Amino acid sequence: MTTRWIAAAVTLAAATLLPIGSFGLDARQSRVEFVVKDNRGGFTGIVHDITAAATVKSQGDSFAADVEARIDARTITTGIGLRDGQMRRDFLETARYPFITFRGTATPIGRPGGLPFPGVLTGRLTIKATTREVEIPIRITALGSVYLAEGRLVIKLSDFNIPIPRFLIFVAEDPVTITLKVRFEEK
Repeated sequence: MTTRWIAAAVTLAAATLLPIGSFGLDARQSRVEFVVKDNRGGFTGIVHDITAAATVKSQGDSFAADVEARIDARTITTGIGLRDGQMRRDFLETARYPFITFRGTATPIGRPGGLPFPGVLTGRLTIKATTREVEIPIRITALGSVYLAEGRLVIKLSDFNIPIPRFLIFVAEDPVTITLKVRFEEK
């Protein structure tokens, strides 16, 4: 009986102690990467210029966060300049579509009852003027006036009208795995 009461009190405290308000992305402490597999092993890319904001609101005994993010696709790198140039020019068409955007909402799965706790980030991802609904499972940690979130999303290049990369004997796979490790600080 006492154990259940303590567990209920901890769960309620965790939900009520979550910071609410406006938060901005700490780009120096955040990382967004992607992995493209191909018939030769694949490659990893890193996002260098990302801005994001979150507005966390209380919802009864839980919370929701409205999230907006913008990636400057012209700054994505893979470690090979020739590949980066071709990716920007031929696949992402960054001269015409310089930004990748996301707009959505983060919510906990169930009641937040410890740290970290599971959540889901749902919203609209736009790449090259093509918008798709996405759902990203995330793990959220609230630390005072800071939120940390980690998640992984798999998208298909073809869903965003991006040609499958091919070069000589290299042929990429359609799915791309995107990994997020982000830190938001209170504004």
